[in-house]
Amino acid sequence: MVNIMTIKKKAGRPRLVSEDILAEALFQIFACKGYANTSINDLTLATGMKPASLYLAYGNKPGMYAAAMEYYRKTWLSGLVEILSDERIPFEQRMRKFLHAAFELFSCDGKPAGCMMTFSALAFQNDKEGLAGQLSNERQAFTEWMEKEAEKAQQAGELPADITPQEFACFVVTLEKGLALGALDKPVPEVISAMIDRVMTRMFAKI
Repeated sequence: MVNIMTIKKKAGRPRLVSEDILAEALFQIFACKGYANTSINDLTLATGMKPASLYLAYGNKPGMYAAAMEYYRKTWLSGLVEILSDERIPFEQRMRKFLHAAFELFSCDGKPAGCMMTFSALAFQNDKEGLAGQLSNERQAFTEWMEKEAEKAQQAGELPADITPQEFACFVVTLEKGLALGALDKPVPEVISAMIDRVMTRMFAKI
């Protein structure tokens, strides 16, 4: 069932807008301008809602950002989660596929370049409470998950013994963040793809 919200028009009957449409509008403006540079006026123009209606719906600006982030997770990041969770394919292949798909996501049409999750670290770098703390914990949980996956791969002989699971997880997470930032400058896709393959080949060369 789609949740809907009532938005008052200047004249005539109120119109109903789905929460997904509102969340997409919030996502597009936050992802484009960043948290700090997005004003309430920007958000009202993007959603068609008055400030009072936005605050009633989401509580505050962090609540609006949280709705945008949840939309990003469900709509854009779900494909990456599926790749990482697919244990039917070898670990090396899974990591290659993840990094290639991540760059394609960060540089594709239909959304601002980059990664909202990565950029949230910059948006809230001086704040560790509330939403900022939740996002920080989420990023840390991903790193810890990657460490566990790398440890399982190493035990199964799929990851060389000369690199620790912690080092491997740190490398992949750091590379993913670099791909998100690099997407802002619109690099040549073929060069990025070749770089990912070369790095992964070197990483798994000693198996």
